[in-house]
Order: sequence, then structure tokens, then C-alpha cells
Amino acid sequence: MTLYEILSVVLACIALIVSFVVWTGQRRIQGESNDLQRATSELAKKQLDILLREEQGKNTARLSLVILRDGKTYRFRITNISQVDARDVEMELLVKKPEDSPIIPSEYAEKFPAREIPPGGAVTLIAALHLGSPTAYNALLKWTNPDGSKAQEQTYVAL
Repeated sequence: MTLYEILSVVLACIALIVSFVVWTGQRRIQGESNDLQRATSELAKKQLDILLREEQGKNTARLSLVILRDGKTYRFRITNISQVDARDVEMELLVKKPEDSPIIPSEYAEKFPAREIPPGGAVTLIAALHLGSPTAYNALLKWTNPDGSKAQEQTYVAL
């Protein structure tokens, strides 16, 4: 073997080693790139889900229930905290014994179902509390959204 042939073989081996190092580096970078693309894809899906929920939330009414003190009396106040009207609003206190309910039936029958509560609007009911009354209640709020879908939410309200 001549000197030129040996030199050619050595250079070819060096080129082979360099190619192998570059190839393994490229595989590692490609793997990281694929991982980043997967993460970006999952993030985009989550963002789309959030946008869809927000869009749906814009067309859905949200109500809140509180007990507040009004001078010497207490009142239940249902407030529309969304940006759309809530129609046919009803409230039901979830009590073990019906006699524990502080709602005055005649006032409830007069005000409910509330035909429409606009955004920021509220409906109040006198809470006929006495010393033996519970200080907290579970309640079920029911209403109709502007798109006609029925909604209900169980909530907890305390003094």
C-alpha cells in the first residue's frame, strides 16, 4: 500500500467518524424537535378548548345566591353575574325538614319563577330566620339560558 492509499483510508475513516457524530447529533435534535411539536400541539388543543368554553360561557347565564342583612331582617338575593339574561329562574332550598325553610311561600309564589333577570339584576326574598334556624343552606338554582337550554347549579349559602 502506498502512502497516498494509506492517507486516503485515514481521511475516509475520519470522514466516517465525523459523519457518525453529526448523524447522532441530528437524531437527538430531531427527537427534541418532535417533543416540542407534540407539546405545542397539546397546548394548541387546550387553548382551543378554553376558547370554546369561554365562547359557550358568553351565552350561558351564571347566578349567585347570598343571604344579606337588610336592617333587622335577612334576605336571600339571587344575582345574575353573567353577561346574558337568565329566564324562568327558580330557587329551591335543600332542607331536611320543610319546616326549616325560611322562605315565605306566598312571597315565593309571587316572585318565582322570575321571568327574566338581566345582567347585574337581582331578585330578593325575605328570609324568615329565627333563633332555631340553620345558619347555612344548600340551595338549587334553576334557570333557562338565552339559547333555550336549561341549567341548574347547586350552591351553598351561609350567614
